[in-house]
Amino acid sequence: MLNNDLQNPSAQGGAEQPVAPASPEYRKKAEKAAEMFEAQFVREMFKQMRKTTREVAGEDSVFAKSVNGDMQDIADGALADQLAGKRAFGIANLILAQLLPADGNIPLKNPDQAVARLQQGRDAGQGLAAFSAPMFPLSK
Repeated sequence: MLNNDLQNPSAQGGAEQPVAPASPEYRKKAEKAAEMFEAQFVREMFKQMRKTTREVAGEDSVFAKSVNGDMQDIADGALADQLAGKRAFGIANLILAQLLPADGNIPLKNPDQAVARLQQGRDAGQGLAAFSAPMFPLSK
C-alpha cells in the first residue's frame, strides 16, 4: 500500500502531526512502481514516434514499411526499461519526490489561503464557485 499517512497510526484526524519517514520496504515498492511507470511512459512515447514516422514517410522510404515491427517493439521495450532503470527522463524522480518527501512530511496547503473556499461561497450565498451558476450563459 502506498499511502504514507497510514504509516503513523497515532496521528489523530484533523491534527497536523509529523508523518514518519517511509520504511525501506515502502521506499523500495515506491521506487519500483515509479520506474515501471517511467518505462511504460517511454515505451508509449517510442510507439507513437514509430507510428508518426511511418505515417509521415514517403511510399518509397525505408521507414514506411514495418517489416520488422515486432522486433522493433521488443527492442523499444528493452530500451525503455533500460532508460527507466537509469531514470534518464526524470519521471520516476518526480513521482518519488511527491511520494517520499525528504523529511517524511507531505506539505499540506493551508485551507484558509485556498482560491475557492467553501466559506467564501457561503458568504456570497452559494456553494463553491466552481459549482455556481456561470457568469455568462452558454446558450440563449
